[in-house]
Amino acid sequence: MIKFFRQIRYNLMSENKTGKYLKYAIGEIVLVVIGILMALQINNWNEARKEARTIANVLIEIKEDLIEDKAELNLRLKQRTAHFKAQKRIYDALEKRAVFNEEIRLDLGNVLLAETMFSSSKGYELLKELNLGALTDKSLRILLTQYYERDIPHVHQENIDDKFEFENFWLPYVRKHFKDWTFGEYGDPVDYAQILNDQSLLTAIKINSQNLEATLQAYSIALKTATKLIKEIDLKINIE
Repeated sequence: MIKFFRQIRYNLMSENKTGKYLKYAIGEIVLVVIGILMALQINNWNEARKEARTIANVLIEIKEDLIEDKAELNLRLKQRTAHFKAQKRIYDALEKRAVFNEEIRLDLGNVLLAETMFSSSKGYELLKELNLGALTDKSLRILLTQYYERDIPHVHQENIDDKFEFENFWLPYVRKHFKDWTFGEYGDPVDYAQILNDQSLLTAIKINSQNLEATLQAYSIALKTATKLIKEIDLKINIE
């Protein structure tokens, strides 16, 4: 092809057709430029397709993480709600100086407890490595950032607060005032009358109940965001 164009230029020059030669030369330059632009466009298109496939694969991984998180959040929300109800019953029983019974015994195994929330962010970390800005869907990008940078850290912080009260108040108290106690099952106090008269325990349960409400709210917010993200990612993947 190059030899063909060269021969045309040679013939035009040898025939002293300068005007035609210049027009031809300009046309040839235009064709070369168009060819280069087309090649660049095709290359950009291929790169964009590769990036889109990569992002789609990462989103699939994020969705898998979110499904695991959602199951964990549902489990912990159920557990912590049960703890909250048990704690409220114990508080009411102590305030009313209720007679010790089996319900109180079981509830004493479920007050001031701490649970750990396990979450996975492998997909999100991979997306950040690739460049979060590569995700062109702004609303999805904002939602992902909200979940992984705000909602989940909030859940973990609430768990840390619960763990602090459990380890620094409740466990020492149990060791001193209970003859038998099993996490999440039951509690047998050495002297129930002493517990009824212990204002510090009543205050601790009241404060912890307020903290537990904040924990439940954090779980609920994270669960709502995770559920929404799964739907948004499904839509994004199906569209592309």
